[in-house]
Amino acid sequence: MNLLPGFEPSEADLVQMALDMPLETKIEKAILFFKTYCDGAYGAFSGGKDSCVIKELAKEANVNVDWHYNNVTIDPPELVQFIRKHHPDVKWNNQPIGLLKQMEIQQSPPTRIMRWCCNLYKEQGGNDRPKIYGVRISESVSRAKRWKQIVPDRKTKQPIFCPIVYWTDEDVWGYIKSRNVPYCKLYDEGFHRLGCVGCPLNRNRQDGFNRWPRFEKAWRKAFQRTWDKWAHIPTKQGKERVFVRCGSAEKWFDWWMSNEAYENDDGQCVFEDMMEQR
Repeated sequence: MNLLPGFEPSEADLVQMALDMPLETKIEKAILFFKTYCDGAYGAFSGGKDSCVIKELAKEANVNVDWHYNNVTIDPPELVQFIRKHHPDVKWNNQPIGLLKQMEIQQSPPTRIMRWCCNLYKEQGGNDRPKIYGVRISESVSRAKRWKQIVPDRKTKQPIFCPIVYWTDEDVWGYIKSRNVPYCKLYDEGFHRLGCVGCPLNRNRQDGFNRWPRFEKAWRKAFQRTWDKWAHIPTKQGKERVFVRCGSAEKWFDWWMSNEAYENDDGQCVFEDMMEQR
């Protein structure tokens, strides 16, 4: 980006300049970042391409990071196998209750707004320590708004380090190829992002269910169990539960897959009410 003499770049200009840097420059800066901030930090490892990159960069920087995988219990089997085979040093954080069983306790499935799954499963571990994430702002608008190289954890205020926050997809794959970094084969099958099968943030989650039909069956059973347990019980306010409007567990699942919002009689979104009225 060419800037005129005396021109003061905006934050957006600086971000674009960071995104436009050559890959080798980004690698050098990332290694220096690791050496400066990340020795002894807690590393969040998902098994995806970005996690593989930051783990390899930490190795290049020769810093001590202990890596942890949060087992959500509904990740693709190929991803789980990849982690076990290629990253045996990664520690597993296992929750006492699987996500689909937890759905009964929450009285509702996770949705794009009610992301209790991330809070209980993805964001656990290392809360008393600085953490390293492989997050990148080019992945979504919301990430671009929140993430920088160093941000405070919203709950603990501990620093979160994001060494490749300004890397593009091309940078990630360029680094992987240049270092011959192993990666999960699902990317070669056309999957652009890996993670929970059935994640409500993935608008193409039916593709995942088509690839792994046993996960769809498991989700449907979880909806049925939750319906059977709670549909006949009023909320704390004595009201009928919002999901009962669907008419059945099967139709409730269909609504969930549609990514449409529940609306009250006035046409207002009532997502928030679903949790408040438990």
